[in-house]
Amino acid sequence: MPPTAVITEEKILKAAFEIVRVQGLEYLTARNIAQKLNCSTQPVYRIYDNMDEVKDCVYGMAVSLMRDQIFSHQDDQNSPALNMAIGFLHFAKQERYIFQFVYLSGYKSFDLSHEVFMGDTLSMKSMLHSKRFRAIDENKQKNIFIKISIYLTGIGTMINSGTLKMDFDETIEMVKEMYEALLSYEGRPQS
Repeated sequence: MPPTAVITEEKILKAAFEIVRVQGLEYLTARNIAQKLNCSTQPVYRIYDNMDEVKDCVYGMAVSLMRDQIFSHQDDQNSPALNMAIGFLHFAKQERYIFQFVYLSGYKSFDLSHEVFMGDTLSMKSMLHSKRFRAIDENKQKNIFIKISIYLTGIGTMINSGTLKMDFDETIEMVKEMYEALLSYEGRPQS
């Protein structure tokens, strides 16, 4: 009789993440994980009390992948903030189901006036390389960040779903224009 494979937490999470990445969140079930691992559902429920625990772990992995990909785009001709924005749009295009899990599934929601959104601190840090951005009041910096995040998520969603039929460079120009408009608007003196 061949030795039985040991099903570990790591193997379960790797299988679960791969299911979400390739097929989407709706396919993340104990049965599909077990099928991918060639076992019964018993090891899944031995390690996790329920599928929500698995989803929470996979969500963390998805956000980690997103951050890695967003900050991996590097072009010395761009500011760190623009590189981050371009990385985000590439992520939306290349990681269809992970993007949907993080931004469109409703699995997690955020009240932007009270909570830190994913990558907020890291993203704000890249925007602080701009002298014009640093010259703006901290509350206005937060407003710019929230508005550009919502704008990028909208464009990313259209790229992800295939509904935006636009050259990628043209999309980048739109993001630059919106960022400049927000800097001008938020940086204006109060009357």
